[in-house]
Amino acid sequence: MNFINRTIIVMLLFFGALFSCATIAALLFFRANLAATFQPALTALTSDPIGAPQLFCIGVAILVLVFSVLLLYLELMPSGKIRMRLKSIQGADVLMSADAITTQLQYALDPLPGVIRATPKVFKGKNDAVDVMIDMTTTSDVDVKQKTNEVTDVARTVLEGGLGLRVGKVQIKLEQMRAPKKGAPNLPKMDLPRLIAAKQEEANDAAAK
Repeated sequence: MNFINRTIIVMLLFFGALFSCATIAALLFFRANLAATFQPALTALTSDPIGAPQLFCIGVAILVLVFSVLLLYLELMPSGKIRMRLKSIQGADVLMSADAITTQLQYALDPLPGVIRATPKVFKGKNDAVDVMIDMTTTSDVDVKQKTNEVTDVARTVLEGGLGLRVGKVQIKLEQMRAPKKGAPNLPKMDLPRLIAAKQEEANDAAAK
């Protein structure tokens, strides 16, 4: 949705700049021709019997209104309220919000050893399956292939075993932190067992609610 919004804004700004330049040029250099150019169109639009020009303008205005209201609705609606219709492993229809799925994935992926940050995103895939995109940052000593397989297995376990959803594509965008240079000050190590226990506690509390 962000890509669509950005594209629309860029197009509107581009056409707005062109329209402004054309208007300035017309008012400065072509004022005598403006009345002769637009008078027939104004006469056709303001004529008493409603004809094709009026119907065309009304249709365009309705399309613009519907498109604007739809974009405004999608932009203002909280993402957690948008529910996706998905298929369970048993073939039943399931309505579940994207936030509920990503929260479960986040709790399962964050405590993994070597994972600094994991940001999952879910989409509706083919045959009402759920597709997953995981943007992940790991430490420099992580084996990329092994960690990718581990994250894929964990994501599938959460979606299929925990939520009972049919899984489509699982894509992982992995970025490793650079190894510290020699002579760099040693940073205090994180207490991973304590962090994992805290994350597990939060996941249990969320599931209980």
